Parts: sequence; structure tokens; C-alpha cells
Amino acid sequence: MQTVSVFLQSTHQHYIERFRHILQSMQEMIDTSPVRIECRVEEHECHTQFRFVSWSREEYTCDTLEYMASFVALVITEWTMQVVEVEMLRSFLKRKEHRALIHKFDEIYPYIQFVFHELDEVRENMNRSTRKAAIYEQVLQYIEEEQYLYLEGFVKFRLKNYHILLDKAFDMGLQQYQQDKEYQEFVELLRFFVSKQEHRYPLVHVVLRESHEFFMYDQEDTKIDLSQLEAILGFKPDRQEDYIVSALIALAPEKIVIHGAEESSLLLQTMQAVFGDRVLACVSCAHCLTTPGNLDFQFSSHYNT
Repeated sequence: MQTVSVFLQSTHQHYIERFRHILQSMQEMIDTSPVRIECRVEEHECHTQFRFVSWSREEYTCDTLEYMASFVALVITEWTMQVVEVEMLRSFLKRKEHRALIHKFDEIYPYIQFVFHELDEVRENMNRSTRKAAIYEQVLQYIEEEQYLYLEGFVKFRLKNYHILLDKAFDMGLQQYQQDKEYQEFVELLRFFVSKQEHRYPLVHVVLRESHEFFMYDQEDTKIDLSQLEAILGFKPDRQEDYIVSALIALAPEKIVIHGAEESSLLLQTMQAVFGDRVLACVSCAHCLTTPGNLDFQFSSHYNT
């Protein structure tokens, strides 16, 4: 028979209830045969004790001896990531420089989750363990040597590298959230400005080339000279999508057809965000099907009619 005890402070009833729930879920999902594992819950004055007991139907071997430790380590890992991780990330917003964003946590959290996904993917490609595997390995190592684990203290003092990773992911996620908010506010400003413009062109074609160049043509397939655009703007935008959007705002077309852009491209998404349903994407006309070096714009497309 093997025993491992996990203690949670009685003052943290939320932690205890979530631990019970995760434990029950794991017991239903995981078959530990040929080892039988039971958990007995005992209430003490200051702690709630989860006492794990295991029996092997046969004589214990090196493999079956690991069943108990592995199961308990998995439960603790899930509890740490599902319960403690979220509360720690939320607590980071209580820092002086972030307090104004405390009520925005639910909006910020998806950005942090995305960062975690990216970080874990990078670590996997480097043959390094993900954060889940790293927590599991540390818990497993501990309970293979010790029978008693005080969970809050273990997370606080033994998982310091995990804390550093959380801090890093929080900062990166918050930065992306703030950049996205700034972008959305900027797009709303552009949308408002565009809605007040008088149309100068009934139709403008935006034709993309493989070399990240682009050309614009009017409804008669006449090339639009953009040489004066930089003088009007006072600068040349570095990114292609910024340059194209700036040019279209200056040209003020009633309808825009973009050729050669993928449906998921940032350029198309940006144009649709700014100009709304005035933007049409085309992938099947002469502009799109003819190779960039052989485009013949003397042939009209059905978008001109």
C-alpha cells in the first residue's frame, strides 16, 4: 500500500472545492489499472487533507509504483493551471501601473492564453517541456520523495520558474491587448473619417504583386499615379497595408476591388475594417488569373460594369 497526502488551507474553500472537482474528473477519465487509487478527505482545524491510498492487485513493480505518484501529480498540475494560474494572472493587474485595468481581466486573458500557446509551441520545437509538463515533472519529483505536500506553499516556493513564465506571458499578453485596443480605436477613427468623405472615384482596383508591390487602377482600368501621394501624406508608410489604406483614403473611392489578397490576409481585414462593405475581394478575373508580368488592363472586368 502507498499513501500520499495533499494539504490545502481550510481558509481557501474555493481551492478545496476546485481540487475536489478536478480530482473527481480525473478519477472518471483515467484508468489506473492494475493499481487501485482511492482518496480519503479529512477535515482538520487548519487544513483539508486529501489522503491518496493505492493498492496493487499484483506485487508492486517499478511501473506500478509510479501509478500513484503520476496520478496525484496530474491532479495537482491541472489544479495549478486551472485555479492558481488564473488567480495569479489576475493579481498582476493589482500592480500600481496596471490597477486601472483590473476590471478588464476577462478581455486581457485570451491574449495571455495566446501567448502561452506560442511559448509552449516554441519550447516544444526546442525539445523543452511545456509549462504543463514542467509543473508535472516538479510535482512528480517531489512526491516520489515525500509523502506530504502542502499545496499552496509548494506552488509559491517550489514553482518559481513557473511564476517567472506567468509574469513574462502576462506582460506580453497585456502589451498585445493594448496594441490591439489602440489599433481598434485608430480604425474607428478612420471609419468615421471615411464615412464623411465625398467620393472622388466610383471604383478603384487594388492589384497586388508577388514582390509586395501594388498598383491601383480606376474604373476605366487606367493606372492611378500615386507619385504625389507621399507629398500629400508627408511620409511614406513602411508597411504595405498602411500604404494602401492611406492611398485609398486619399483617393476616396465609392467601391474598392482588391485582387490577389488571401481571405485571411491582414491587408484585406484592415481594408474591410476601415471601408466596410465598400471592399470586394476578387480571385477570378483577368487581374487575378494573369501572371503579374503579363497583366493586360485593357480588358475590362465585370467589376467595371
